[in-house]
Amino acid sequence: MTETHEVVVVGYGPVGQTATALLAQRGVDVAVYERFSRPYGLPRAIRLDHEAMRIWQAIGITDELLEDALPVNRYEWFGADGELIVRFDLPPGPSGWPFSYTFFQPYLEEAVDRAIGATAATINRGCTLVGLTEHEDHVELEFRGTPDTLEAVVEPPTRRVNARYVIGADGARSTTRELLGIGTEDLGFHERWLVIDIRPTQVDLGFPSFPQQYCDPARPHMWAPNGSRHRRWEFMLLPGERAEDFEDIERIWSMLKPWIDQNQGEIVRHAVYEFQSTVATTMQSRRCFLAGDAAHLMPPHMGEGMCSGLRDANNLAWRLEFALDGRADTALLESYTAERLPHARELVEQSQAMGRISCVLDPAAAAQRDAGLRAAGTVERWPFPRLGAGLVYHGPGELASLAGTLGIQGIVAAGERSGLLDDVVGRGFTLISSVGDLREALGDHELQALDRIDCKIVTLGGNVGDVDGSLSGWLRSEGAVAVLVRPDFYVYGAVDSPQAIQPLVAHLTAALSPMGVAG
Repeated sequence: MTETHEVVVVGYGPVGQTATALLAQRGVDVAVYERFSRPYGLPRAIRLDHEAMRIWQAIGITDELLEDALPVNRYEWFGADGELIVRFDLPPGPSGWPFSYTFFQPYLEEAVDRAIGATAATINRGCTLVGLTEHEDHVELEFRGTPDTLEAVVEPPTRRVNARYVIGADGARSTTRELLGIGTEDLGFHERWLVIDIRPTQVDLGFPSFPQQYCDPARPHMWAPNGSRHRRWEFMLLPGERAEDFEDIERIWSMLKPWIDQNQGEIVRHAVYEFQSTVATTMQSRRCFLAGDAAHLMPPHMGEGMCSGLRDANNLAWRLEFALDGRADTALLESYTAERLPHARELVEQSQAMGRISCVLDPAAAAQRDAGLRAAGTVERWPFPRLGAGLVYHGPGELASLAGTLGIQGIVAAGERSGLLDDVVGRGFTLISSVGDLREALGDHELQALDRIDCKIVTLGGNVGDVDGSLSGWLRSEGAVAVLVRPDFYVYGAVDSPQAIQPLVAHLTAALSPMGVAG
């Protein structure tokens, strides 16, 4: 018997989980298939940003995450002499949350799993993808049961599944990507690091509440809080060292001795990882999409690897929802790669550049680097990527550059409710203005078009109060009278006069129609 679903997600890590939760909460028939029969249960990623928190706000798990997730407002680098060379003070995040957090991944996965459990999504563990065939109107997949032991003598059963769409969120060694024949480009960063996670047994060990990077040519290393209850250390392997050289627990503790000893904590996990920088040549093949590490791998020096995968999931979920329920033509899905691949690639390259600054092994070069950074006072902060192509409106005038940037979330009030914008107004397309009633600037046709896509119309100082002033300040600083924000929080377009609102809405209407003009 063949199972049938609207969307099949392959892989149940944070990216696959997030895609599943977003789709299921929007009423999409989604099933996820995971090759491991039980949760991994160990930490990998430790950093998330404000945009990730806004995505999980949509899922409804932020209160649970904040029981352990730790806001981070600083990041320090120390030079070859052990003295400070640069300090990053992190500003408030534009998404209504602190700019950065550290977290313990198993707690996150448990929280998302509980949220998915409250939906109609189907979770299938112990299922390995072994076949994928693309058809004109569906995708046929074949899964084989994953044996619990290597000694299994009975050939595990196979399951055949049909899906209208498939999301491959199955990691760096993605079977989905391999079966689709999608290649990858190696951007040339390869470093091996020992990663150690510790659960302290003492309440206060005197550690700061922010990460510290030690750019020591003798052995670059770093330490960071891993949420409120765990700590992480990472050490770069030197030329000639092997992963098996670090299997001895006593050696691990000797490396940690400057900070912590065996009486103060227990090792949760230690493993050697190769940090890489690769990107897929595309993130889509007809009805199949790649997300997360299946599409892009980056060194961890910016902590944006998992966050980029969450952006993939958020970008894709609303597109699939609109394509499946008829609010948009399926052509909407064609701009997924155009938006996400350049954005992710730019973050891969930025992470790679930051890694090359900190991983210098030559003492003379390290001393020169330290002197340069101290003289400059900082590392030049790269601008955060924007969406340069895809479903955006680059209309006339200076505001064209605002399209494709991340929208602001502030504290607002409407009626008896107050709180973050998404919680008070609702999620989806949102048209925000600080002048007059937008309905007066729109004709019946445009109003009906916005109603069909459930677009929220927000007039600051009118139907919605701008409690903290951040939304009004944003529009004022950009010289905008109205901004149209997409369901994934990115700006579709902005205008500088009430008369320009109607063309903005008309462009969106056309872009979502079968004869769309997005680009």
